[in-house]
Amino acid sequence: MKKNNVLGGIMALIAAIIGIVGHFVLFFQWYVAGMSAESAEPGCEILLKYIHPGLGDVGFLASAFFLVSAYGFFVKKNWAYTLSVIGIILALLASFFINIPFMAASLPPVYFMLFFPYILFYFVFLWKVGEIPWSRILLGMGTGITYIFCFMNGVSSTSRIITVGTPIFYLVVSLHWVAMIGWAIVTFGILTKPKNWMVPVGLLAGVTELIVGIPLAVITAQELGRFSLFALAPIASLAMVFILVIPNLWQKWTNAVD
Repeated sequence: MKKNNVLGGIMALIAAIIGIVGHFVLFFQWYVAGMSAESAEPGCEILLKYIHPGLGDVGFLASAFFLVSAYGFFVKKNWAYTLSVIGIILALLASFFINIPFMAASLPPVYFMLFFPYILFYFVFLWKVGEIPWSRILLGMGTGITYIFCFMNGVSSTSRIITVGTPIFYLVVSLHWVAMIGWAIVTFGILTKPKNWMVPVGLLAGVTELIVGIPLAVITAQELGRFSLFALAPIASLAMVFILVIPNLWQKWTNAVD
């Protein structure tokens, strides 16, 4: 795969700076406000107190990947692209999820100020530096969003166990993490070297999330009297499973090899 090393190094360096500066600034401005806010959703106080700094660490780790990747691009190393792919997978997770409990606590979703630049980085980097086809870029975005939604269900189920203790959360919590890991593997593979064995991995991740996510979404929607955000992961998983089972579509979009 041919890569523009200079552009790759510059973009990775910018992505690292965005993450380091952005997470420090936003955390110190909003951490205390987040812990002090009253939330309409049970368990959000756990997310704002503990997951907020945890995701900040994920963001810093992503920046570390970007910095080493930038060095790799400037000295023309083959591993530079792979490190940036890992970096953007982590950066999008770190900058998206925490906005949900912020909004539930009637606070502004300030981390979208990091998420949207990283979305732009994702598309431009993969297109201009990775030079991969748009079919893979868009498919990777779909599986990546699904991976983030499964993470959301895993974290939110854990916080509900601590604060509410409803039995359904004890039953399903671990399988959200299994589904998340599966989708993360598939996403990384699509953006680096697609293989045909990733299809059953994606199907297992998707079906697992459907089995535990649909009942959870129904039960929580009944309790809340409205649409439940726990439904996002099974909805996204259903869409991805549908794409993966269409004959020859995976091969057409990814040109995967065994």
